[in-house]
Amino acid sequence: MARKLISALVPAMALALLAGCGAPAGTDKDLIDDWQMLAAPKVPSPPVNACYTTSVEYFTTDTTTLFSFKPVDSCSVSHASETFYVGDLTGSAASGTTPPKGQALKDGWTKCATEAEQFLGGDYRDGRLELLVLVPSSTQWASGARYLRCDLAEVVSDADKPVNRTGSLKGALTGDKPLALTCAMEVYDTDGKTWLDYTPAACTSSHNIEYVGTYTSTDRPFPGNADERKTAIRPGCEALGAKYLGMTASQLTNHQQVGIGFWMVDEENWNRGNRSARCFAMLFDKKMVSRSIKDVGSGTI
Repeated sequence: MARKLISALVPAMALALLAGCGAPAGTDKDLIDDWQMLAAPKVPSPPVNACYTTSVEYFTTDTTTLFSFKPVDSCSVSHASETFYVGDLTGSAASGTTPPKGQALKDGWTKCATEAEQFLGGDYRDGRLELLVLVPSSTQWASGARYLRCDLAEVVSDADKPVNRTGSLKGALTGDKPLALTCAMEVYDTDGKTWLDYTPAACTSSHNIEYVGTYTSTDRPFPGNADERKTAIRPGCEALGAKYLGMTASQLTNHQQVGIGFWMVDEENWNRGNRSARCFAMLFDKKMVSRSIKDVGSGTI
């Protein structure tokens, strides 16, 4: 009897359980067709006003990538670069299968340079500063990232060795302009002939070169050898130098104590549209001065 009783109860329990699984009123029993699809993963754009340390010893346009930068908590602690603007790549720069470089970054470089001037209060090329125009990595690009990141970094000289600094660069080319290019000492190779670099110096201390301005060439192919560089850059720098020194062009050409040298951008920068060179008045024959030679005129220095 007991077995018959249990046998009779099982179907009833099953029916009760099945009844409990019925669909609530107003539903269609389909558990997935009303769910919203998750959005595709998106690479976030970098934050503005963030600062970073870097593992590179010298900034090189071709190899400067996000992977050489590590964020710090704030710009009040030691860092090498500062993000002052983040935007979006547009047009052909955003439509390629790989991150843009060279000519494809012309608009990006122009945007960064314009924003840098607003941020600094002057042209970054008039200071011991490097403008870093950064785009997504290949991996980020493949995931849909299309941002334009603009950083500024204080550098020792035109050789672009980073300076670890504290505090923002905002307004650095206003007021007393602490990072403005002024006077310096030349650094030569062991042969005594090849100009390698310079060491910044106060114009009131002993020095043998002085910044006279930045010249921007006309739109032309990158000058790859010495003769092409002289043609593309030297006349413009000499015109800036003559004006700065208070001489005519012929007086400068024939002067026995001072001439003009320049430090030009690399090919990648040139192709981006930055066809500039920093121009310097350079004293001959190891001569030194402890004052500015601005408006010195054609006489003896």
